[in-house]
Amino acid sequence: MTERPHPVLPRDIVLVHGAWFGADSWAGVAERLCARGHRVVAPDLTGHGTRAAESGPHITLDDHVRDVVDAIYANDLHDVVLVGHSYGGRVITRVWAEVPDRIAAMVYVDAHAPVLDGGGTTVGTPAHGMVAFDGFRLDADMVGGEEELARIRAGLVEHSLATTTAPWHVDLPADVPTVYVRATGPDAAPFEIYAAAVRARPDWRIIEVDGPHLLVFSHPDEVAAAIHSVALTTRSV
Repeated sequence: MTERPHPVLPRDIVLVHGAWFGADSWAGVAERLCARGHRVVAPDLTGHGTRAAESGPHITLDDHVRDVVDAIYANDLHDVVLVGHSYGGRVITRVWAEVPDRIAAMVYVDAHAPVLDGGGTTVGTPAHGMVAFDGFRLDADMVGGEEELARIRAGLVEHSLATTTAPWHVDLPADVPTVYVRATGPDAAPFEIYAAAVRARPDWRIIEVDGPHLLVFSHPDEVAAAIHSVALTTRSV
């Protein structure tokens, strides 16, 4: 068997945001990864962030998968460390199935992960085909002040329920390096079912961070460090 070479910086990293937020939720993490020499791409999923005007119950998981696949091809990315936060875990799982030859490693940041029979849980209360933001801590202390909190809240968009009811489970091969970054704060309790399943899997690695579910805002140093460690230790595809 031919041994795959170790990666050379810059490493291609794709960051996929969760429900309700846009790609700018990754700003702090992306800044730290870029400072370490990585090439970072964080697309806005259809209906979110800069694409909020497209929001609606017609949006499907397939749309979001296509957004990420298109970003990988448009930026000619290879040996990608593919990262998803929360709902973004569903997206990156399906993206891997579409372009496995482009993906070197997977990182799930307190996310839905393909480790449960039946797919797992959906968080939020749907109404009229959309799910409103609810149940997770988001305050001034975790985002750097009241002004930033107001900006972030102004950018929140209801999330299409159809994206959370579509099939998404894919069995990742054991030779794909896969890491779960687990938030241990009380508001992250709905994701413990994934973390518990990961702990029982020798082919997954778990990194625990003492913080809320929205680690991308509250703990960018720790999240970036976890992703960086994966980027440095993962061999090329």
